[in-house]
Amino acid sequence: MTERTLQRFAILLMSSLMLAGLFSLPAVAWEREALSAFHERRLRLMRETGGDGVVVLFGYREKDIGVATTPFRQNENFYYLTGWNEPDAMLLLVPKAPQGAGSNGMVRIEKEVLFIPPHDYRQEKWTGPKLGPDDADAPARTGFPIVKSTTLFHAELQEALKTFNKVYTEMTPQPESGEECFIQEMQSRLKKAAPLATFADFRSVFTRLRMMKSPGEIALIRKAVEASVEAHLAAMKTVRPGVWEYEVAARMQYEYQRRGCEWPAYPPIVGSGFFSTVLHYDRNSQQMQAGDVVVMDVAGAYSGYASDITRTLPVSGKFAVRQREIYEIVLGAQNAALAAAKPGAYKGYRSRFKGLQQIAYDYINTHGRDLHGNPLGQYFIHGIGHHVGLNVHDPEDYDQPLQPGMVITIEPGIYIPQEKIGVRIEDTVLITNDGCEVLSLRLPRTVEDIERTMAQR
Repeated sequence: MTERTLQRFAILLMSSLMLAGLFSLPAVAWEREALSAFHERRLRLMRETGGDGVVVLFGYREKDIGVATTPFRQNENFYYLTGWNEPDAMLLLVPKAPQGAGSNGMVRIEKEVLFIPPHDYRQEKWTGPKLGPDDADAPARTGFPIVKSTTLFHAELQEALKTFNKVYTEMTPQPESGEECFIQEMQSRLKKAAPLATFADFRSVFTRLRMMKSPGEIALIRKAVEASVEAHLAAMKTVRPGVWEYEVAARMQYEYQRRGCEWPAYPPIVGSGFFSTVLHYDRNSQQMQAGDVVVMDVAGAYSGYASDITRTLPVSGKFAVRQREIYEIVLGAQNAALAAAKPGAYKGYRSRFKGLQQIAYDYINTHGRDLHGNPLGQYFIHGIGHHVGLNVHDPEDYDQPLQPGMVITIEPGIYIPQEKIGVRIEDTVLITNDGCEVLSLRLPRTVEDIERTMAQR
């Protein structure tokens, strides 16, 4: 191995040991909302579909996510409805028709069934004890009044289809989820089990539901953000000339995981010099050079809920004149968008109203010039932000205005490859009743605060 390869191997090995817990804080157990919150979501879903069909949803199997190399993570919609984070589970909801006067025509659930695998005690010697469908505490631990073996799913579905011939399920994959093959196989299994049924997609219903975060979801996102803020603060004291980008990424991952995050919310992006201008650069393979800037788009997920934060730092600890000029334009654009982020505002261009995207673009395009004297708007090449939740790019309806309880990012940027200057400033933001709250506000954003923090290393 070359000296550089040995150095990189040593850094990654140390990071792995730290993340394994040898030098970390005590592990934080997976948190989830009260089981009643998941029941309420199932009830809202049933009402949104009108109660004219059963709801069927499959959770991921171990083979669907390659658990040999990564921790198991449940299908997002399945977890959203169940709070169940173990593989090979199934969900069946059967509606109940309104019962006479006083029912207000409100759809109710007749039967909520969670199907989980039966005990395999030989396998549990390798993977640890699991909850089985016949365990006495299964209903209390899952929040489902009925917990059955997955071997009984087919019979239960057939019984429900005697009354309802319509099945609501996932027919289209969530964008950017990579679950196309899973959705196709799930549909194949369902159509084989119910060849005469009519199938309906409830993707749009899930989108509407997941855009609005419950107090419990917001609390978990806050914890993800807080852990990620600590990771960025550590990085501000790590970045210097000669340090490798992967060293910074490893340090940041260690910092947010030791505070309870189970995994990265997305592959870490640490790009310096020219690579600060490459939006999804995640090789993190360059040695940082004096005089460059470095973009760090890194955050963790806590109990399944993501955060998303980006900061841009001067590798040498002080911004050069031109770097500072570009940075402060991006900061001004972000502040303008934050000031406009409130209920009723629109995020993107799909409205007759001026959205946050246009506000940020207009600011960038009217402040500063490139080396040829042209406005800088052409170097803002991505959207102003996205919704955050169980996915870092949570489902969203682009035509809907912002509402209290939504969690989004606001992340303007300028990327000028010819000058090797890329600047992005990104924060996770909660929409409130009268404006917004920057959840990552504790992390320095101004030039002065960043330089002061970097000087404390």
